[in-house]
Amino acid sequence: MNRLLAGVGRADMTPPMGIAHVNWGARTHDRAEGIDLALWSSVLMLEQGATRAAIVDLDFLLIDTDECRRLRGIVARETGVAPDHVRLSFTHTHSGPPWATEGFGTQAQLPGMELVPAYREKVAAAIGAAARAAKAALRPVHVAAGLGQCDITVNRRLGLPDGRVVVGQNWEGYRDTTLSVVRIDDDAGATLATIVGYGTHPIVLAHENRFISPDYPGHLKRTVEAALGGHCLFLQGCAGDQIPREALVADLGAPRRMGTAIGLDAARLAMELRPRATKRRFDRVVESGAPLGIWVEDEIAAPPPVLAVESRRVALPVRNYGDVDSLVAESDRCAEAVRGLDKSLATPAEIGAANFKAKRAAMSAHWARFCANRLEVGIELHGIRIGDAVLIGAPLEPFARIGVEIRADAALPLVHFGGYTNGWEGYVPNAEDFQSSGYEVEWATPYAATTAAVLVREARRLATDLAR
Repeated sequence: MNRLLAGVGRADMTPPMGIAHVNWGARTHDRAEGIDLALWSSVLMLEQGATRAAIVDLDFLLIDTDECRRLRGIVARETGVAPDHVRLSFTHTHSGPPWATEGFGTQAQLPGMELVPAYREKVAAAIGAAARAAKAALRPVHVAAGLGQCDITVNRRLGLPDGRVVVGQNWEGYRDTTLSVVRIDDDAGATLATIVGYGTHPIVLAHENRFISPDYPGHLKRTVEAALGGHCLFLQGCAGDQIPREALVADLGAPRRMGTAIGLDAARLAMELRPRATKRRFDRVVESGAPLGIWVEDEIAAPPPVLAVESRRVALPVRNYGDVDSLVAESDRCAEAVRGLDKSLATPAEIGAANFKAKRAAMSAHWARFCANRLEVGIELHGIRIGDAVLIGAPLEPFARIGVEIRADAALPLVHFGGYTNGWEGYVPNAEDFQSSGYEVEWATPYAATTAAVLVREARRLATDLAR
């Protein structure tokens, strides 16, 4: 079997100050007023004989599925990787600019939106530059993968005494603390890349924050790189119902604390991995003040790690979201209310109320159109096997239990399933969560209660097929 080759590239994609900063419905500002940390585009290219794959890690919230196809095409042209062998994933920071100038509560006439089209092209150029660098850096590598734990995440569906479910730390709720790490070293033993997978929402910074920031994933990656060298790529996990212990604040120190904590756990796990196969052997005694027994590790022959890639379409059941015409009319009414608001006279509470109402109404209208006249929708499941690790992504926001069930009885030591990949097509809650209220169920999913089980079944099939 051919050796596995890998190369990594990175480019800066930090937006300008003054760009639209409107991802939060409760915000009272429209433009970014500062830069916390740079935003990155990182690309890992993999090659084994005729098989090629690429993983793109973007410090970004979400990009729609059609635009992801365009961006994956850029990577394909720069690297020779087939477009459907490119995985484009977002860290899901909520503290950057929007991608689209319309939809989900954003409007083209809002201050700062005039900078978004040029920024989109900057991101596309950064992806292309990182892909070129990754291809130029290809070299033979060794791979090791492992699972660990990190205690930072908690459940985020907080039930109040009146029965309402809100987004906030539910300290007793279901959570998944699993940490996935893939370490890739070159022949000289230097770490080329570390892939870290973990599932918790990057909403440490929230509506009161006015800075561009990668949130905790940016600090996580910098922490791992400081410890191991090379480049760190972050793959978001099943974060749909997960939140960090510190969250929903404006304190720029909070994402540093959360990201550093996750990064230290990931770095410790990565350091314990052994990408080269070795056998421990007692070598000799050295006479000193005390006789010293010296052990050495001899490298042993091992087959090269396997690279395999597969993209497949799966059908997910959708629900009847409501009357399209009435929901679109309500969305238009709320959007007009935002346009007609004199922000020089309105109070912060009035501005926030207009913004969140417009955002919720726009989401309901979007999903009503999405679900209209159909019983199911096709989405892409994307899987890459790197040695003993299988990395599966989908354009969804799955709840944590879904990832745990996909990992159960896996044929390989590491199966990481995450959303925020190759587009965005809504949340996938657990079946029982449809019996209660809350943002994820009321405004953010087009799917039926049976969808989680279908997703688990199909993702497990893909993981099994890639393990063969």
